[in-house]
Amino acid sequence: MTDSSGKPRYRINTVSKKTGIIPVTLRAWERRYQVLTPNREENTYRLYSDHDIEVLRWLKAQVDAGISISRAAAELKENQMAGINFEPLPESAPQVMKVDDNTARMLAGELYNMLVAHNEVGAAAIFNQAAAALSLSVLLENVVIPVLVRIGEEWYLGRLLVATEHFASNFLRARLMGIFQKIPLKRSVKHILVGGAPGEMHELGILMMAILLRNAGFNVEYLGPDIPLEDLVDYTSEVEPHMVILAATTREAAEELTRFKQKLERAKKPTLFGFGGGAYDYFPELIKATPGIYLGKTLTQSVETVNSHLQPW
Repeated sequence: MTDSSGKPRYRINTVSKKTGIIPVTLRAWERRYQVLTPNREENTYRLYSDHDIEVLRWLKAQVDAGISISRAAAELKENQMAGINFEPLPESAPQVMKVDDNTARMLAGELYNMLVAHNEVGAAAIFNQAAAALSLSVLLENVVIPVLVRIGEEWYLGRLLVATEHFASNFLRARLMGIFQKIPLKRSVKHILVGGAPGEMHELGILMMAILLRNAGFNVEYLGPDIPLEDLVDYTSEVEPHMVILAATTREAAEELTRFKQKLERAKKPTLFGFGGGAYDYFPELIKATPGIYLGKTLTQSVETVNSHLQPW
């Protein structure tokens, strides 16, 4: 090894900036592979040395080269036991945090663990780290959706209490609504109404769609779940949006939408109608039975479909 100082001096956020490894990954590497044992201050904050940073840079270089972290950690320990030194990697100009599928899965796992433990503070910290490190689409499709699916499955199997499912859903809804409201609202661009079909009470999927569409440059008005169609037709006639998008996760809700385009034609101005949601994955025959534009199976596909029919400007 090198003669770098072993004196603890850096907190985890500083180490993250110096190495390009997000804090949740650093903690996971320490816990799972015991690659480092940072000192702790009296207030329990981790403190890392220059030597620790060299080790982390070396590990990251191995992972970036395609070596698994488990193999890299094992090689590090083998070299340490054999007394083999490695040359420290130079501190390059601004480190870019490389986030791959493994990192997204790790973040999803950490977030799930915090939510089922009802640890709001911990869940907020993990969510914030994920939001800072990932693009919006990756955050939603590779972290939030897998967590929601896993929680739903565990609840269905009786392994989670209803209280836990509600806690997790409400936590994520609040975070997602916060993201939606922080995206600048543009009035002079194409206007889209987004909501849930009649009887559709699952709103997080359609809220995520609203987030991505507003982020793509559209003027998106989020109406929430369970929208009565007659009321929506009246509102559409009043505000004359360029498109209405409704989502359904159950067959009953999807069947309500088979008649919506006909109702929408009563509006003063022609309006595009798009639909999607889990119901169309389970009952694909409803896609042809529903007049309108099927948006696709994923959030990314849905945004691309909307863009292909309706450019923001």
